[in-house]
Amino acid sequence: MAAFKPDEKRRTFERLGNVREIVFGIQDGVLTTAGVLAGLSGAVSGRSQVILAALASTAAGALSMGAGAYLGTRAETQVLRNQLEQARRESERQPYIVQEELLAALAKEGLAREAGYRVVKLLSRAPDALFSTAEQKLYGLSDSTLGNPMMDGLLMGVAFLVGALVPLLPFVMIASVRGGLIAGIATTAIALFAVGYVFEGILAGERSPIAAGLRFLAIALGAAAIGYLVGLVISPIGAGSAG
Repeated sequence: MAAFKPDEKRRTFERLGNVREIVFGIQDGVLTTAGVLAGLSGAVSGRSQVILAALASTAAGALSMGAGAYLGTRAETQVLRNQLEQARRESERQPYIVQEELLAALAKEGLAREAGYRVVKLLSRAPDALFSTAEQKLYGLSDSTLGNPMMDGLLMGVAFLVGALVPLLPFVMIASVRGGLIAGIATTAIALFAVGYVFEGILAGERSPIAAGLRFLAIALGAAAIGYLVGLVISPIGAGSAG
């Protein structure tokens, strides 16, 4: 029987905390590049032009997604850290309020008031322990839960790039535009299913990873189809106003 190792488990949790960036980046990279290939294949005569446009879209998308994830996480981290600092200063001025709120929180989790009182009393002997516990129990936040802007940006950009290569590589390797496009669409569907199978099925512990993969595929393709239909609806409006 394997020994329980909290440090290893914590590192696992930290690694899995970036699942959102990985899934979002791959999904967006796959669908965006597949859309570019499908759209330009019928509008541009030269195959090389389609590939160059897809490569440009991939580079721009990876940089944009990476920068967006970095800036978004950085702003969120700064705001939350500022709120934590304010809460800590208020707790230092009025520790008894923190003690009462923490006691109530422990009671809601099923701990008897007398036992909770002893826990809070022990924590109060070490203010840092009291405040860090309060931050997690009362606010659901702590320094360890705040994101890493650089890591989020890097993962998002790389995930987008990896996803973009899924439909692009078959298109580049197959000489026929039609054949390359069909292969790219096929690999797009396989990749989307695989993302759902792995992340929503296996890692999430779902009973049926296949169902999770199919659900992810359906949602991703459904969103892309709706976006395409919206474009078809508004394109005559744009053409009319231009005329």
